Amino acid sequence: MLRVKVPPPKEISNEPPPNPFEEVLGAEDRDTSKTSIAPDDKTRFEKSRVAAEAKLPPPIPPEPSTPGPSTPGPSTFSLRPLRSQAHLLTSTPTIVLPSTPGPATPGGSFYGTAADGLRIKVLRFGEFDIDTWYDAPFPEEYSNLPESRLWMCEFCLKYMKSKFSAGRHRLKCKARHPPGDEIYRDGAISIFEVDGRRNKIYCQNLCMLSKMFLSQKSLFYDVEPFLFYVMTEVDEHGAHFVGYFSKEKSSPKDYNLSCIMTLPVRQRRGWGQFLIDFSYLLSRKEGRTGTPERPLSSLGALSYKNYWTLAIMRYLQKAPGGISLHGQFIPDM
Repeated sequence: MLRVKVPPPKEISNEPPPNPFEEVLGAEDRDTSKTSIAPDDKTRFEKSRVAAEAKLPPPIPPEPSTPGPSTPGPSTFSLRPLRSQAHLLTSTPTIVLPSTPGPATPGGSFYGTAADGLRIKVLRFGEFDIDTWYDAPFPEEYSNLPESRLWMCEFCLKYMKSKFSAGRHRLKCKARHPPGDEIYRDGAISIFEVDGRRNKIYCQNLCMLSKMFLSQKSLFYDVEPFLFYVMTEVDEHGAHFVGYFSKEKSSPKDYNLSCIMTLPVRQRRGWGQFLIDFSYLLSRKEGRTGTPERPLSSLGALSYKNYWTLAIMRYLQKAPGGISLHGQFIPDM
């Protein structure tokens, strides 16, 4: 015979379970009666909701369209239905994804278009707030920045979303000049040669910076085959970015310049002409003829036209007396 021992039944107590915080908190601190939702709280909330919805502007009437089969869905009178209309939402709302980015156009956007065509309208670069001209393919999370302002370190070119992040970065950033080798110095002006393979992140950020001011800039990430010549203006705080030009390390067509850009706040001071002249100086050192990559952009063609106009005028000033603009030989008197 098998015997089973049954435990005695537990006594059921009507007393509430002991509070585990009795030994830590006092009776007043343990009281949670004021945090529970009472019927009066629900009544006041409903009155406030009705009063707030009454202050909303009237809904925009829908445009007339061809009648079709009625399907349940959100109200057509408002893109954002009121709380009282929530019971009408019986179907899952449709999510509209952005279309595939098209070709870059002035004021266009790579990842959606803002009201005026620019996701980033202002670039905070050092002490300057610079209005951008074109949209650059920054990551999607940089589409909704406060005041549409992007913060960028003028020494290492790291870009950030807010003033707080830029301030923390400024305290930690040890860079005071571009990476690479300083190959030219004249007073406060220095030029650094930066290799796209050795300093890939810096060169990619430099291309993103230049895209905000160049319409036909197409190189952003494949920077390894290029050299970047960055011009800076040096003071007691460091070497401040002025402009740059890039060129291929090995060009079968002897191109000595691929892209050139001067910051808008540094323009109209002759720095673009200086960079063009420096590119020809490098070609002379390399024993090549050198020519810019074509076709030239509108701003590039204007810069080179001004450069060669000044170059010919300087040559005529120093040339012997037998040279004229008409190509006629004028004998010395």
